[in-house]
Amino acid sequence: MNGPDVVARPSPIAGLGLFALRAFAPGERIAAYVGPVSARPPSDADGEVFALEISPGRWLDGRGPDNPARLANHSCAPAAELIWDEAGRQAWLTAIRPLAPGEEITIDYGFSLAESLRHPCRCGAPDCVGRIIAAPRRAALRRHLRFSRPRD
Repeated sequence: MNGPDVVARPSPIAGLGLFALRAFAPGERIAAYVGPVSARPPSDADGEVFALEISPGRWLDGRGPDNPARLANHSCAPAAELIWDEAGRQAWLTAIRPLAPGEEITIDYGFSLAESLRHPCRCGAPDCVGRIIAAPRRAALRRHLRFSRPRD
């Protein structure tokens, strides 16, 4: 579950998280996101889903124990992103800002508005809206939440 540069341990965000064992620079690859590729999204019938849509109709199932990158939790202020390398036919967890040793490695899960309604966010970021939702959709969710509250 651990790689040479990362370790899994309990996270203040949720369950197990992925933590840096050394410093990473922006743009540096942290860990490969590995698993079989299929034409259908993985089912949650066998437990948690760690799926990455690499292109329309192509899914990478990252639930295997040989994929420590699957443990990166969501954050509204992520430290990394998943990048598909078409030439190498592999996904990489890649730093988007400097990471210090011991820091939790987080990503933006990119959930839609519908998905966000089923997934609370506990990242603690200053601009967190309380739901796991893609950054470009957060303003719309804020408006929705503001106007859907009961009024006095």
